Amino acid sequence: MEIKNLDNLINSYKKSPTIFHAGRYWQSYEDKIYKEIQKADVNQLRSGRYPIFGTFGFSESVYHYHPNSNFFIKLMKKIIRKYIISNRSVLPYSLSLKDIREMAYNNCIKQAKLSNLKCISQIETSEFGNPSDLFEIKGKKYSMQFLNFYIRLCFAQRHLNLKGNETIVELGYGSGFQVEVLKKVFPKLTILCFDLPFPLVLCEKFISESLGSHSVVSSAETSTYKDLKQLENGKVYFFGNWQFPILKDFNFDVFWNAASFGEMEPHIVKNYLKYIIGSCKFIYLLQARKGKESSKSSGVVSPITFLDYKQMLTNYELKEEIDAFEAHRRMSQSGGYFQAVWESKI
Repeated sequence: MEIKNLDNLINSYKKSPTIFHAGRYWQSYEDKIYKEIQKADVNQLRSGRYPIFGTFGFSESVYHYHPNSNFFIKLMKKIIRKYIISNRSVLPYSLSLKDIREMAYNNCIKQAKLSNLKCISQIETSEFGNPSDLFEIKGKKYSMQFLNFYIRLCFAQRHLNLKGNETIVELGYGSGFQVEVLKKVFPKLTILCFDLPFPLVLCEKFISESLGSHSVVSSAETSTYKDLKQLENGKVYFFGNWQFPILKDFNFDVFWNAASFGEMEPHIVKNYLKYIIGSCKFIYLLQARKGKESSKSSGVVSPITFLDYKQMLTNYELKEEIDAFEAHRRMSQSGGYFQAVWESKI
């Protein structure tokens, strides 16, 4: 990893106003992530070798069935299947892993037709990072995560009606999987990415490898920006989250936040929103409906709920809100997730 740039980012982050510092939820991970990044092999970023990176999206686990397990386990399985379970398939309804992947893929095809979106069969995921869940359908490479982020875009596109020349701002992009999907569906999009130092350096590396370094303007370069007058259409720009005030009075098309708002306190979310409300036409959110986990000593201090977002976005009209689904299942953690699109009333 480019540790020097990470240390520079961390120093800038620590010097920024405390409102841009991670809340309690994320503070518990910072030291662990820093130590892991120092020794990480980025070529194994998606292999599952570094579980701590899954906290911000680099999680591509795959189901493993081990038929040659030890004698005791094999014996217990035989007894259970013979005397307790009449349906002897490993997964419900005699499904195989191949079946689940194909159903997810076909769901993407159907959702894309409803959204008038480029078909999943025309794009594929990058192999950078040695993804553990890589599989092939009709000559194209996919992971379930790639299909999941494509499904999010299918929902959003029903209201955004992107043409491909828009500017999107994503806060808390994590792994960058959504950026990869957006740019492979709409190569001419301009995307501004804001996040904490640790996800920033890993995502920047992933996107540079996935889309090509020519598509990326690094955080090392944007660290000197005072405004956004020099933006070049079609590029992906990486910024520290503490640079978010640079968006004040900057007009753009879509603000995108998936899951990361739920890891913040409500007053922190409100601070971010004040820089973009009235400046963007659409807002897309995917969040825990009742907020993330919270206790006296861990998690968020005050969970932020769907009603909080509605109250913060009174200048926007809620176009649609539904339970959030991935390509193959419902998102059900922390009381369930919603996804929604708001449009500016102005």
